[in-house]
Amino acid sequence: MKKFVLLIFSVFLLTGCGREKEKLVLVTEAGFAPYEYYSNGQIVGVDIDIAREIAKYLNRELVIKDVAFDSIISEVKTGKSDIGAAGISYTEEREREVNFTNSYAESKQVIIVRKDGYFYDINGLNKKKVAVQLGSVADDYITSNYPDIELVREKKFLAAIQDLKDSKVDAVVMDEVPATKLVTSEMVIMEEPVLTDSYGMVIAKDNPELLEAANFVINKLKANNEIDNYLLNHMGVNDVKGDNGLINRFYKSVIYDGRYKFILEGLKNTLLIALGAVIIGIVLGLLAAISNNVYLNTGKFKILNLLSKAYVTVIRGTPSTLQLMIIYYVIFKQTNINIVLVGIVAFGINSGAYVAEIIRSGFNSIDKGQWEAGYALGLSYKQVVGKIILPQSVHNILPALGNEFITLVKETSIGAYIGIVELTKASDIIASRTYDYFFPLILIAIIYLIITLLLSRLINLMEVRLNNANN
Repeated sequence: MKKFVLLIFSVFLLTGCGREKEKLVLVTEAGFAPYEYYSNGQIVGVDIDIAREIAKYLNRELVIKDVAFDSIISEVKTGKSDIGAAGISYTEEREREVNFTNSYAESKQVIIVRKDGYFYDINGLNKKKVAVQLGSVADDYITSNYPDIELVREKKFLAAIQDLKDSKVDAVVMDEVPATKLVTSEMVIMEEPVLTDSYGMVIAKDNPELLEAANFVINKLKANNEIDNYLLNHMGVNDVKGDNGLINRFYKSVIYDGRYKFILEGLKNTLLIALGAVIIGIVLGLLAAISNNVYLNTGKFKILNLLSKAYVTVIRGTPSTLQLMIIYYVIFKQTNINIVLVGIVAFGINSGAYVAEIIRSGFNSIDKGQWEAGYALGLSYKQVVGKIILPQSVHNILPALGNEFITLVKETSIGAYIGIVELTKASDIIASRTYDYFFPLILIAIIYLIITLLLSRLINLMEVRLNNANN
C-alpha cells in the first residue's frame, strides 16, 4: 500500500497535476471589432487569436482584461498586465514607455463625414469639429499636425460616431476596418486616408523574453497567412438581423447573445463594491471623527488628529477617479489583487473622508449641555460618547449617511477605468456590439433609479423606527 501511495505521489509531482498554469494577462479595450469585441459573453477578435497563440507557445493560460484604451499602456508599464493589444499604432512617444512587437496589421486612418457635409481631404476640416478616440493615433497625429482642427476626444469610437450622427461634430477620424462596421446609411468614408500606420502589441521594457516569444509567434502567423484568415473570420461576424423597431432593438441589446448577463454581472459588482466600500467608509470615518473630537475635548492624540485631518483634506480635495487610479497603478502596482477588491478599498477610502465630516457634524449637533451632564454624572469621555452622544447623533446623521451610500452606488461607474465590469461598463459592452446606445443607457439608468428608490425607502423606514423608539 505504501509503495502504491508513493507511486501516485511521484506521478503527481512529475506530471505537475494540480498546479495551475502560469497566466499570460492580455489587456485590451473590447470595442474595436474585428480586432477585439464581445461575442457570446466572451472577448474575441484578431488580437485575441494572436494572443492565444502566444500563450499556447509559452504554455500559459490566457487571461483577458477589458479597460479603457488610454489605460492600456499604464497597465503594461506597471506590470498589471503582460501584453497589451487593441489596434495599437506605433508612435515614438509610446515606444519610450513600452516595447512594440513586430507589426501584424496595416491600418488606414480615414475620415467619416455625413453625406450632406462632404470634404475632399483633411485640410477641409480646418476650423471644424472632429471627433477622435482619446489617446488614439488619430488624436496624436491631428494634434501635432493640424492645430486649427477643433478636436472632440471621446472615450469610445462609438461615442464619436454618435456625435457625428447627432451633428455635434463635422467628421470622425478612425481606423478604416472598424469604420466600415460603424458607418450608417447617412455617412460616408472619404477615399483619401489621413495616414497609414501599422499595429503592434505592447510589452513592458523589462520583459524581453516575452517580446522575443511574441515576435516569433507573430512572424510565424504572418508567414502562414493566419492573421489574414483571422481578419476574414471576424469581419464575417454579423449581428442579429431584423427591422430597426423598438422590440428588435431591445432584443438585440438585452436578450440576443446573452447580453443581459453583462447587466447582471455589472449589478452584482456595483452592489458588492458599494456595500463593501460603505462598511470601510463608516469605520474610517468614525475613527477620523472620534480622533478629532477626542483632541478637541481632551487634547490627547494630537498626531492622530493631524493625520485624520490630512486624510480628510486630501481625499475631499482630489477627484475620486484619480484616487482609484493611484491606488490601482501605484499602491497595488506589484500586487495581483482582485480588481473588485481594489474598487472596494478605493471607494471605501474615498467614502471615509465624507463620512468623517458627516459624523463630526452629528457630534457638533448635540448640545454641549449633554457632554457636561455626562461628565457631571462621573462618566468618562468614552462612556459619554458611547452612551449619550453617539446614539443621539445617529438620528441626525442617518439621512446624510444614506445619501452617501446612494452617491457611492452611482460613483462606482468610474470603476470601468481600471476594467471593473459595473453597470455603466456593462452598457458600454452591449453598445460596442449593437452600435446603439439607446436601450443600454436607458436600462442602466432605470436600474440605478430603482436602486436609489429602494435605498431611499429603506432609509426612511429606519428614520421612522428611530423616531418611534425615541418617542
